[in-house]
Amino acid sequence: MSARPERSAEASAGGALLRVSSDKIGRLMDLVGELSLSVSETINAPELAELDLVGFEAAAHRLSMIVREVQDAATELRLVPVAEVFRRLNRMVRELQRDSGKEIDLVIEGEETAIDKLVADRLYDPLLHVVRNSADHGLEPPEEREAAGKTRAGRITLSATQVGSEVRIRVADDGRGLNRDRILAKARERGMFGPTEEPENALVWKAIFEPGFSTAEAVTTLSGRGVGMDVLNTTMKDLRGRISVDSLEGQGTTVALHIPVSLAFLDSIILRLGRQLFCVPIEDIAEIAKPGASDQLQISADAGRETLRLRDRFIPVCRLERFFDGMRSDLPPLSDMVSIVFETSAGPIAVPVDEVLDRQQVVMKPLTGALQSVRASWGCALLASGEVAMVLDCERLATGEGRG
Repeated sequence: MSARPERSAEASAGGALLRVSSDKIGRLMDLVGELSLSVSETINAPELAELDLVGFEAAAHRLSMIVREVQDAATELRLVPVAEVFRRLNRMVRELQRDSGKEIDLVIEGEETAIDKLVADRLYDPLLHVVRNSADHGLEPPEEREAAGKTRAGRITLSATQVGSEVRIRVADDGRGLNRDRILAKARERGMFGPTEEPENALVWKAIFEPGFSTAEAVTTLSGRGVGMDVLNTTMKDLRGRISVDSLEGQGTTVALHIPVSLAFLDSIILRLGRQLFCVPIEDIAEIAKPGASDQLQISADAGRETLRLRDRFIPVCRLERFFDGMRSDLPPLSDMVSIVFETSAGPIAVPVDEVLDRQQVVMKPLTGALQSVRASWGCALLASGEVAMVLDCERLATGEGRG
């Protein structure tokens, strides 16, 4: 007996709209993923390799293309505009304005940008933390803004854009900016930096996402109790997203959230290192290079840290052998390997691998149980061959968070 979706009261000129529960769509996407794997296993079955099947290759290709279109269609069913999340934040800003006594102009851009319903459901609370911090700590009172030559009303810009397979949501204010000295002093108190260490701004800003980190001298009903930003960091990791912060004192702060459009399927490149398979999102790859012997530069002053010289660029090398246990202990020269160059928020990195195997749209599965301790990985990917590949988190590779 088939379930009949409830008809929505809304209707468009092109036809009636149907309201279907997200659980049913999630079930459909799971089945589409299983269908994709079953088709791939059938097409690539070793028993078929020696058979002379007329027209089989063309039929198999056509079937694979249809499955890919079904995957895309299923993914689109779960996409919703980010406008609903933004509208809820708009109402909250009005309340923040009343409670704080500040004048706040909220500018919304890109509200038609589509995002996975599962992401949208979890996005409101993290964004609320950021907006509340902008209103409470970022924007100055009207008199202070006028004294600084600014307009009485502070501006918070909430924008969303899609770039490749990820959505970038930015919360930008034109307030006082982050106080680097105060954040650095607090971070030193907690042992995050040495007493004489002068880290880059990007590393200083990351400190605010640590659990319990707060430089607020007083707790207010707006800013909470110093737990908001670390909750944001945890949620973003669960969504396979990342955060970047940029701030100029006296000019404002921008917090950017980078989130994949879909959590189910991933357009990726499959890599091999030794016997282990890895996959990475296509959008993360800046370049695939086969360096010669003259392109490798060894810097002995940095504990043997390797740097790849590529067209007059010096790119730090990240060896996966040093991140994951059980892989080979020998490190072949870069000239014997293929280097995958990634552009990350911490700068470019080069990851040497033995071979680039294929481009596939893979089915993503999160790591659960004991596998959650595997770092520098978003999860595992089920390949067309039936094998399992580890999905690399290039941001954590770049910052060394994946190193055991």
